[in-house]
Amino acid sequence: MINKICSRCIMDTTITDIFFDEKGECKYCKIHDEMESIHPLNKSNSNNIDTIVLKIKKAGVGKKYDCVCGISGGRDSSYTLLKAVEYGLRPLAVTVDNGWGTEIAARNIKNACEKLNVDLIRVTFDWDEYKDIQRAFFFAGVPDVDSPSDLAIYTQLFKTAKEYNIKYTLNGHSFRTEGSSPISWSYFDPVYIKDVYKKYGHKKLKTIPLMSYRNLIVYTFVNRIKEVRLLEYVDYRKKEVDEILKNKIQWEDYGGHHHENIFTYFLQSYYFPVKFNIDKRKTELSAQIRSGHMTREYALDQLKTPYGYKQEVVDYVINRLDFSKDEFNDIMQSKNRSHNEYRTLLPIYKLLKFSINLTTKMKLLPRIFYLKYCK
Repeated sequence: MINKICSRCIMDTTITDIFFDEKGECKYCKIHDEMESIHPLNKSNSNNIDTIVLKIKKAGVGKKYDCVCGISGGRDSSYTLLKAVEYGLRPLAVTVDNGWGTEIAARNIKNACEKLNVDLIRVTFDWDEYKDIQRAFFFAGVPDVDSPSDLAIYTQLFKTAKEYNIKYTLNGHSFRTEGSSPISWSYFDPVYIKDVYKKYGHKKLKTIPLMSYRNLIVYTFVNRIKEVRLLEYVDYRKKEVDEILKNKIQWEDYGGHHHENIFTYFLQSYYFPVKFNIDKRKTELSAQIRSGHMTREYALDQLKTPYGYKQEVVDYVINRLDFSKDEFNDIMQSKNRSHNEYRTLLPIYKLLKFSINLTTKMKLLPRIFYLKYCK
């Protein structure tokens, strides 16, 4: 079967939840256009960066910190922290150590916080517990193996904000450079994670924070904590940013998107393409096509070269997760499954889509939440 490809970007029907309009443009181009209309890069926009920064500063008057900023040592989070300080904000940095960080990432975090004079909180998972939940997701047969970490990071930022009475968390995602990851490739919610773990896990989760729907409501409507994606308000271009980070905070490049983490490198270079025929470059390259950072022809040419992997990294991950070679081969050859085959919050999101739509328009939740899960 020949894959249908978007007429504007390079997203295609390897993404099961994709659809196209009459011009042949895909669902994710539509999401980009709506996000662009919300965050146009002009000073006349009432929702510009100066307005957002002023709101954060006002909410932080009389406090040591006015925002919580997650940092992984990667480009996006490092630049978010840098911009926060340059805008005169007083961030408290939080890094969540899931046991797979690289030495380069550790140096980047250390250098950024020291150069910018920012306090850092480091949160560490119990390794045996986290290893068990990762193994569970492999046995579940789904691509969302890193979803427990994604949700834990998201939860920890809100948890820290509540603890310090801070009203804003900063997220380093940019729709202009990363795009919107398809939910058929990467999905997480606490009901889904707990259902997978109930079926395939063996321990009790004690150290891994997982945002419940109730927690989200409390954080959002009672504690009034808001997530801000600073990079949505600036003209963020990766090559230019790399030089800025190297010069200002001694940042080191780690070789590829999310390669600052050994496990995400393993997923993107080996597990996703080999087992699921998922090439995550399509999302990132498509975003940069829409943003005018590269041509569609250049992006298509990039995809002609398969996503290379290092066998020593694959072996290291398999061994560290205590899989035998036969056991992991069985996993790779087993039937591919989806989050739709497990319990999730998606039915509730659909049921409450009008309320969620209103909540995102009020900027209590990121607009992308509605566009991805409800529309």
